[in-house]
Amino acid sequence: MMRTVYGWQCATGITEFSERSIRNWPIQSTCADLFRLAYVWGTRHGLTLIAPVHDAVLLESSEDRIEADVALMREIMRRASRVILNPTADGTTELRTDVKIIRYPDRFTDSRGTELWETVMKLLAERRQRQEAAAREAG
Repeated sequence: MMRTVYGWQCATGITEFSERSIRNWPIQSTCADLFRLAYVWGTRHGLTLIAPVHDAVLLESSEDRIEADVALMREIMRRASRVILNPTADGTTELRTDVKIIRYPDRFTDSRGTELWETVMKLLAERRQRQEAAAREAG
């Protein structure tokens, strides 16, 4: 049985796991604990946390607050990493964070998602055209 700092468990003897899965589980589950803690603290501090994005936090803020809110979330992530990574130690191990602020009217883009985004936009356009055609026929 593998366990995280906050008690999430993985029973390794019930089903077969690859060696890679067994090595990866502690890393992924520990990061999940870290993000859960950071999200709780972030919302308690009044931050608008939209979604986790793999190993990142999507935070929404007004133009006049974004810099301060990002700084606060970075500090929260730093503190959460100290708590999760040092449950019985002196608290000196902590993770660093990077930041990418995207301001309106720009949007987040990732080359890995470009094809999917284009497919979704194409499907939405086709649906809109069908709806408009149906409305013309009905009206």
